[in-house]
Amino acid sequence: MFVSVFATTSTKSSNEHLIEANIVYKPGFIKSSLLIAAGSAVLTSAAFAQQMGTYSPTGTPSDEEGTAAQRAGAIPLGPINAYPSIGLALKHDDNLFSTPNNTTSDTLTIVTPSVRLEAKQGANTYSLVAGSTLGRYNTSTADNYTNYNVNALADFDLSARFRAKLRADYIDAQDPRGSTNNAVSSVPDRYHQTAVGSIVSYGAAGAQGRLDFELGQLERHYYNNRSTTATEDRNNTDVGATFFWRIAPKTSLLLQAKHTDIEYTDPASTLGSTENGLLGGVTWEATAKTTGIFKLGMVKKSFDDPARAESTSTSWLGAIKWSPRTYSIVDFNLTRLPAETTGGVGNFIDRTITGALWTHQWSSQVSTAALASYGTDKYEGVDRTDNIQNYGVKATYSMRRWLSFGADYTYTQRDSNDNTNDFKRNTFMLFVNATL
Repeated sequence: MFVSVFATTSTKSSNEHLIEANIVYKPGFIKSSLLIAAGSAVLTSAAFAQQMGTYSPTGTPSDEEGTAAQRAGAIPLGPINAYPSIGLALKHDDNLFSTPNNTTSDTLTIVTPSVRLEAKQGANTYSLVAGSTLGRYNTSTADNYTNYNVNALADFDLSARFRAKLRADYIDAQDPRGSTNNAVSSVPDRYHQTAVGSIVSYGAAGAQGRLDFELGQLERHYYNNRSTTATEDRNNTDVGATFFWRIAPKTSLLLQAKHTDIEYTDPASTLGSTENGLLGGVTWEATAKTTGIFKLGMVKKSFDDPARAESTSTSWLGAIKWSPRTYSIVDFNLTRLPAETTGGVGNFIDRTITGALWTHQWSSQVSTAALASYGTDKYEGVDRTDNIQNYGVKATYSMRRWLSFGADYTYTQRDSNDNTNDFKRNTFMLFVNATL
């Protein structure tokens, strides 16, 4: 994936690739053939999907840009608009299992169909995205996968002072072999994950003060390789509140308190814990060129098992967008937050990430993106620290509004004080994306 949003992950993202096809250049024919081949499903090509162990920045258009680009290709279904698309890709990975030596190279063909449904009811908006990712390796067929995802979002404008956002997600996916600390099995570890969340805001749009209440729950359950994955099943429950105080027309101070309960469902696990965080910060839109949010504070992690030491550490979260030109955008990401460990290595991971993503529109048809990031995973309770570097470039050519193709290259390196966890990876991908 390649989007201007930063996220953290502890598992390796799936490899995406281009399906080879012979196409006669007849725009109407190509358009129809690609969409029919996908069963009229939308394929969102994860063209710059990157796993660096801790940081998975992406680079598709923003929600606003993506929606605007797709509107011309909508299928009206009464009050609902459907936006199908399809992506095909071919990717080569020179270190499939993230090993320090005796590396395995392979080529992956991937198809990712999905469809987005949108509807409006007065000031309220609704959306549903359903998709699938089918990956097939040339040699390592045991790693073939078919993943599914469904994401629903409802945005309610209840009154001048009340607004609410509701979200629900379902994922059927995998941890690729070598992406976690679990013992490597003959096939990847697969799991179901469901998540629901809500944010209720109180305060008029122009009010000096605003209060957001947050509630969410996530459940992850592994359904194969149970000898090693049973202790990884967990439920997370989040409760939080954030107070915003406007000090300038486009600048607000904030204070956030959040409580997270992490419950591991297997009685054999002793990793159950609670996290309590208090952070203060600022959100701003100082000029048309710069917007951002930055929060800094403390997070305390306490374990249900008294044998595991509690930890209090400084945490921060920052996302800054700099637009020196309308066609050139740089996104900066800075985070330090606790993350769950895998394979019973340590108590948890103290994870720090710093990264930048530059996207540039050279013309109406040609765009590029460049990524650089550096992350540190410090395993609390054991002597292990991993340093992860990630670099990538991507180029896209939009032949038509509904058809684009391109290539991307990524390089990942992990250096650990435990040499058995070192690895380097180069990946190269060719991709094609199509919408209606």
